[in-house]
Parts: sequence; C-alpha cells; structure tokens
Amino acid sequence: MKRLSIILMALFVASLLIISTVSYTLASEKKATVLRLAAPWPPMDPVTVQIEAFAKEFNKRAEGRYVVQIHPGESLMKMGESFDGLRTGATEMAGWPIGVFGSVDRRFGAAEIPFLANNPEVDAAVQVELMPLYGEFMEKKFNMKPVFTFTCLALDIIGEVPIRTAGDWKDVLMQSISPQSARFIESMGAAPVAMPFVEGYQALQKKVVQVTMVSPQFMIMFKLHEVAKYVTCGYLIPASLMIAVNLKTYKKMPEDIQDILVEEGLRAQKRTNDFFINVSKENIKTLRDLGLDVYRLPKEERDKWAETLQPYCDELFNKMDPKFSEKVKKIAADLNAKYPY
Repeated sequence: MKRLSIILMALFVASLLIISTVSYTLASEKKATVLRLAAPWPPMDPVTVQIEAFAKEFNKRAEGRYVVQIHPGESLMKMGESFDGLRTGATEMAGWPIGVFGSVDRRFGAAEIPFLANNPEVDAAVQVELMPLYGEFMEKKFNMKPVFTFTCLALDIIGEVPIRTAGDWKDVLMQSISPQSARFIESMGAAPVAMPFVEGYQALQKKVVQVTMVSPQFMIMFKLHEVAKYVTCGYLIPASLMIAVNLKTYKKMPEDIQDILVEEGLRAQKRTNDFFINVSKENIKTLRDLGLDVYRLPKEERDKWAETLQPYCDELFNKMDPKFSEKVKKIAADLNAKYPY
C-alpha cells in the first residue's frame, strides 16, 4: 500500500510538472512581440493620429501576437538618428519625412523635387507609385522595407514678410528643413538656415529666421499664425512621409503577420492620402480665419519660379540612378497632366 502511495505521489508531481511546463509554453506563445515605432511627430499631430489608426488595425488583426507600439515626439530616438536606428535594428519601425534623408541616398530626394507635383492629388498618387521603387533599393542597401508612404502636403511659405514675386526672396533669412528646401531657398536668392521642422515656431518667434517653408497643415498645427503674418501657397516642394520596418524584423515574422502588415500599410496609405487631400481644401480658409494674409501664387509666377529651379531639379535627377529618375519623371508628368495646377 505504501509503495502504491509513493507511485501515485510521483505521478501527481510529474503531472504538475507537465501542466506547469505546458502553461509556461502557452503563456510564452501568447506574449506579444512588440514593434516599437519611432516617430518625430508629437501626440495629437494629424500624422501621429493616422499612424495610430494603422497600429490599431494591425494590432487588432495580429490578435496579441505582434503589437505596434508608437513612440511619438522623438521620445524613443531623435529623427536624425532614426534612419540608422531602423537599419541596425535599434528600433523595429520608424517614420520620417522622406526628403530629410536625401543626403543618405539621392533617390529619397525624389520625394521633394521642387514643382514635381501640381497639387495634393498628384503628390499622393506619386507616392503610391514610388513606394515599390523605394523598396527595391531600401531592402538591398539599408535593411529596411517601406510599409506606407503618403503626402503631407507641399512646403509653402509663411513668415513675417510677404514672398509673392521672385524679387521678394532676395536676402531673406529662411528656415530650411531638408537639403532640397535649402537648395530651393538658395536658388531663389534667400539665405537658408538649417534646422528641424519642429523648431520653426521658436525660430520665427526669436527672429532667427524671417520666413519658413512648411506645409499649410503644419502651419496650423504648430500655430505659426502667432509668430507670422503672410502665407504664400503654390505647392512649391512636395513633401511626403514614410513608415518603414526593419527588414530582418519583417523576415522573422510569420507569413500571415507579414501579410497583415503589408495589407494594413496599404490601407493606411490610402486613408492617410485621402485625409490630407481633403484637409488641403480646408487649409486656406482656416489660415485666413486665423488672421493670416494668404496669397495663392498665380500659375504664371509659379512657372517663373519653376524655371529658376529647373537647373537644380535637373541636378537632382542626374545624381539618381538613371532608370529610377526616368520612372519618376514619367510618373509625375502623367499625373500632372491629369491634375493641372
């Protein structure tokens, strides 16, 4: 009897060990893999809101196996560090203005070629066409994959002095937020002052610059009407953003999670492009309601500025891979013909 009791006790202990092991395994399997997304845009920013919508849909479909965790306002890493951080895997996902890294690879400069797009409709459609082209070299060269790209509307002009003709640019101190905007400013005869786009308010307030180039949406969000008087809208430099994932991280995902990431990225791309196209129609009224003097650049004057910038645009294209640049030119030409200024 004693022997039977010992055997039963041993079996009971073994069963507990088996149950414990199984429970631990199931718990481990249910623990989510976190995809940290480093973002420079602050909380409540329209871009952050759109990224949050993407994360919500992805997380819902991933059912707790993978979770996108957004770190807005450079809380995880500075924007300038995020490209290399994503490449090395220091973060699993990141977002940034594409043109900011035009110095890393000239092809990123295609996102901010002056006068490439007539309007938001063209800009959005161009980004849809360019994303797979970016992906071709990003995967091979930078160990990352674009998830979605989208317009955030063109860089236009806001400041304490009006810029309405080519002559108005001369010797004006102007914030530049990318290599492309710096060359645009120089070509028009103004003096660029390089600094991140988020520092525009302080730069205008402290008179470090007289004018900045940002999208009307950011003029509104960053309350630049408090430190500026004049706006000129002419869709001068198209601006677009990218959300990308570390390629090694992506390849480790189960195939169905990869599919969900791609599918939700494409849905987010359409949703975000539609948002900015729609909001662009309201921005002029909003800026005027805020007390700003808003001037829409006439086509004739815009064409003159474009002619001045043409040598620089040619230079940008010539520094890119010829096949890539020709594809960009054709994409833009076809869409501009469809959606005139």
